[in-house]
Amino acid sequence: MKRRLPSLLALRNFESVGRNLSFTLAAAELNVTQAAVSHQVRLLEEEIGVKLFERFHQRIELTAEGGQLLDVATECLDRLADSVDQISGRGRAERIHMSVTPLISAHWLMPSLGAYLARHPDAEIILHHSLEPPTERDVRFDLKIFFSPVRLENPAYQFLFADALAPICRPDLVRGLALPLETILAKLSIVHEFNYDWWIDWCRRSGIDAKVVERGIVLDDPAVLENAALLGRGVILGSMQFLGERLRSGDLVLPFGKDHALDIYYYLASPRHQRRRSVDDFRRWLMRLAEAQQGLESEGARGEL
Repeated sequence: MKRRLPSLLALRNFESVGRNLSFTLAAAELNVTQAAVSHQVRLLEEEIGVKLFERFHQRIELTAEGGQLLDVATECLDRLADSVDQISGRGRAERIHMSVTPLISAHWLMPSLGAYLARHPDAEIILHHSLEPPTERDVRFDLKIFFSPVRLENPAYQFLFADALAPICRPDLVRGLALPLETILAKLSIVHEFNYDWWIDWCRRSGIDAKVVERGIVLDDPAVLENAALLGRGVILGSMQFLGERLRSGDLVLPFGKDHALDIYYYLASPRHQRRRSVDDFRRWLMRLAEAQQGLESEGARGEL
């Protein structure tokens, strides 16, 4: 039987981009240039005659067809990798698919993940970066870390820790400024993460016209967001949890204090119905890591008293 299949290389590039929702992250994962990844995805779209991604300013989203293809591509590539491992004698890796927000991935999970993998050499953690809350479509994930602007009472979700987003910038940008908030913001460059939504929400809570922040730079990487603030590119809505050291050192400051900070709460969900021991072990490790994070948060709060 003759199969009509697209390029495996193009599918592999598409799967990585779709899983990470980022050409930059996919390029790093595949150890190629971002241009090469983008080229392969465009070749795939042209070959099958379907648009797989909606491309916005500094962010992308899967189309309905792209989401459908991603589910199948991820499953097939996983099964292919398992078969190669078995045939080669390397054995089957304990593969765990996890959906996580980019901020938590960069600042919380990645710094500690090496220690877990060192104790579990057969584990393979595949990260899918997403800002979306759990949905019925998340059945392809074993675990999902997501945020909510309010406390949730759903027994299916385990609370991890809380954070708050507040305007943060380099101190020299606001030195000598003593004007109303809206006037100060109009004088500063604004740096956004993914879109304008966070800043618009902050303005709404602060009683400020949101039009003053609907401009500036839009980034899709939390690590780059922090670097933009350190380079003096503008004011960001930054995590008070994960930029705490920068604030304590004076590298960055809270120009408007902690007033009107946006509270966010992180939760862990297990979308898949069939649970495996390896997934349960990783989930318990994540909860211990979260307990340690809550301990650091409490120490920081006591230090401010």
